[in-house]
Amino acid sequence: MTPGFAKHTHQPTAGALRAALDLQPNPALVDSTAELIDRETGLRDLMDIFEAILAEAGDLIETRSPELVAQARATLRRYHDESPRQAE
Repeated sequence: MTPGFAKHTHQPTAGALRAALDLQPNPALVDSTAELIDRETGLRDLMDIFEAILAEAGDLIETRSPELVAQARATLRRYHDESPRQAE
């Protein structure tokens, strides 16, 4: 893990919550289903790593491919958290 790499609480990612809402007919089980999706797919870990890469190397990557960085940041906003930290 990189320094400053924040560990998240056990709140499920926005993407996992959307998936759980689609999959889980019982509203009382949506949060636990979303947490299970995050844990079993590694989504939370992958998004944290992805965010750390953008934070460390986003400017460098942006000089060669600004479209790629814009797409990566948009993906983080959509799937990571409802109010993600700025990955710059």
